[in-house]
Formats: sequence, C-alpha cells, structure tokens
Amino acid sequence: MANSAVWLIVGLIVGLVVGFAIGYVTVPPKVVTKTVTKYVNVTVPTVSTAPFAVGAAGTLKFAFGEILNVMQSMYPSITIAPPLFKGSGEVAHTEVTTQQFSAVASADTTTIPSVLFPNYTNYEIAFGVTQMVIIVNLNTTAGQKVYSLWKQAQSYPPLSAQYNATWRKIWSIIALNSSTVVGVSNPFTDPSGYQAQCVAKLAGLAFFNNASYLYDAIYTNPSKYMMRNTEIDLLTLMAAGQVDFILSAYESNAIPQTREYHNMVFITLPPIINLGDLSYVNYYHKVSVTRTEHGVTKTFACNPVVYTITIPFQAPNKQAAEYFLLLLFSPIGRKIMEENGIKPIVPGIVYGNYSAVPNVIKPFVAPLSQYPQYASIFPSQG
Repeated sequence: MANSAVWLIVGLIVGLVVGFAIGYVTVPPKVVTKTVTKYVNVTVPTVSTAPFAVGAAGTLKFAFGEILNVMQSMYPSITIAPPLFKGSGEVAHTEVTTQQFSAVASADTTTIPSVLFPNYTNYEIAFGVTQMVIIVNLNTTAGQKVYSLWKQAQSYPPLSAQYNATWRKIWSIIALNSSTVVGVSNPFTDPSGYQAQCVAKLAGLAFFNNASYLYDAIYTNPSKYMMRNTEIDLLTLMAAGQVDFILSAYESNAIPQTREYHNMVFITLPPIINLGDLSYVNYYHKVSVTRTEHGVTKTFACNPVVYTITIPFQAPNKQAAEYFLLLLFSPIGRKIMEENGIKPIVPGIVYGNYSAVPNVIKPFVAPLSQYPQYASIFPSQG
C-alpha cells in the first residue's frame, strides 16, 4: 500500500477514535473531555518492522482475535505474529523468560504487577470488566435441572425470598450433590481459578450465610472437581461428559464457546456474587481465598474480574502496540468487547507509573488517583 494511503488510514482512525470517544464513556468523562484536544495533534511514528505479538489471558482470545484481524486489515505492513492465549500467570511468566510480547494482558489486576513490575513494565491499564458465569452441560440431568431453575430465578425480584430459595437449590445441585462434578482452573496459573473460588464463597455467604459452606463442599473433596491450567481446557472435559458444570468461566469466553459446543449453555449469576459489578466491590472484599500448591501458599483477594494491559519495556514493536491499544479504546474495539461479554472501562484506569503510558494513549486513560473509589481493586501501593 502506498505511504499516502497508509497515512490516510491512520488519520481516519484518529478521527474515529476521537469523534466517538465520549459516547462510550463508562466512568466519569472529564478525563476524556479534558485531554482529547491533545490527541488531534499527535504525529504517528513509522511502524517498526519487528513482528507484533500479543500475550493475553485465554478468555481474551475471541475479542482480541477480532481486534487483531481489524488491525491487520488497517495496517497490512505490520507483521502480526501468532498471539499466545493462556492463563494470565503463564503468559506473564512467558514474557519474563522470552520478552517476546509487545502487549501483555491479564484477567486480573494483580498478575502484571506481581510478575512484571518493576523489571519488565511499571504500569497496567484496566480496560474492561466481565462477569463470572457457570457453563452448564445440558446432556446431563443435573445440568437440565439447574438450567430450568435458573430460568425460574429470572422471573423473581432479585434477592427476594423466592429468588434466594431458587439459588439455594441451584447451588445445592452444583456443590452439594455428590453425583455432580465441576470443572475449575488452577488458581496458580489462571485468575479464573481463584475467581471461581471467590464466587463459591460469595454464594455461600449470600444464600447460606456461611462463606465456607459451598467452598468446602467443592474444594475439600477431590472427587468433586477436575482442575486444569486454564478455563479453556475445561470445555474438552465437558464435551467428553466428564464434568457437569464449569465454574471457572467468564461471560467473555462463554458467549463464543457455548456457540461451538452442542448442548452447552451458560447461566449468569446475581451481581452480588458474579465479580462483574464494580458497585459491589466492598461486598466482594468480604471474602478471600487461600490455596497451597507444591508447598507454596497464596492468598487471593476477591475483586471484580478486570482486564488489564501493558506495553513491556522491551516490546519488540512498541508502535504497533500503541496502535493495538488505540483500536482497543476505539468505537470498533469497544463494540467487539461488548459483543464478547466485556464492558469497556473508559477512560482506562492506570495503575502504576502513569507517566510511562505512551502519550498517544493518555487521552483515553486516567491515573488511579483520579478514581480513588477503585483503589481497592488494585494491589496495595504501600
């Protein structure tokens, strides 16, 4: 493509991103309004010839895959390497050993700071939130019963007596019935592993007045659950009839995945337990989970399921990474995220060193200090 055409496309992208930014704001828009004029004057640098590779949480596979396709069509001169979609912890540790990624994204706020700060990056941007769901195998009697009860629950006022009683029945089948098996991912390799544990504790607290009740019924009984390194691997277990329910599931992957498998559906959970509603942050913090593996014990905070992204210091193609983030915050990027069960956070919230964020991205993000109500979602800076 001729250089003039490339610059025309870049100009169009800049115009589209700026023109539509205000309409998609999900937190107070003062940051976008205040800084958007700076973005108009940005001079986009020449794209590096180094391959552009993304390492991201497995549940971003579908949304990021679509955004990468858009990016390739808009920037055909960029070489896009095959992305790595694995558990967030695995992706972050791969970056430590290979430094191959130009963008790294996680399904929680703690993985990037704990693994990559301060040697490989010193900031992360929270760009979206999704909710935990449960994938149900309709090929089983238990799955059919839970799905039927869930549909009943939708007709009751939230947290009413009937609603709560129905959810107690649902969780009794999932967690307390000795004949059902659940699939979970490993909390040491995948955030959805400990987030599923958080949901079990929150459900116990909300519907049985005992945070440990459902958690213990599942996680202290080895025959009750099957564990894999990432939630994506659990689908093959369900397809083989080995699990009735998948607890380590986000709406962001359940939407496309249940389309691909016959007789698999997902059920949404009450906001009070689904880790997908920022207004329930304080309630989510009522519980935490601790797990020991290979002699290592970790305590995991129960927070909303927030996706974060960073551009590492040694990114092989920082310019392409900036383009990717611009697309992420653009109307088309937000539309793709929403279609894949991710609610955009705009302005994106920067944890860590705000000054290290590329200038071209700053119109669409704000430092955490401007949103102190969300400080508890991120690791303590003290």
